[in-house]
Amino acid sequence: MDINELFDGIMKSINQFADEIAEQRLQEKMQETGQGPENGGKCGEFRGEREAGNDGFPETGEKGAAALTP
Repeated sequence: MDINELFDGIMKSINQFADEIAEQRLQEKMQETGQGPENGGKCGEFRGEREAGNDGFPETGEKGAAALTP
């Protein structure tokens, strides 16, 4: 084993450990904020309204820049 293989192995171990810690912190943060996939997150209710077409914006009939041109 040469020095490059040794360092590659060390870096691989460090990266794996860092990924596990990052995943754990993400899971904790999602539980604290209630934004986990099991409850749809805090914005789940708003997403449901938006998908139903109830986004709070008035209907203009035309969409996009065409609606703004005289």
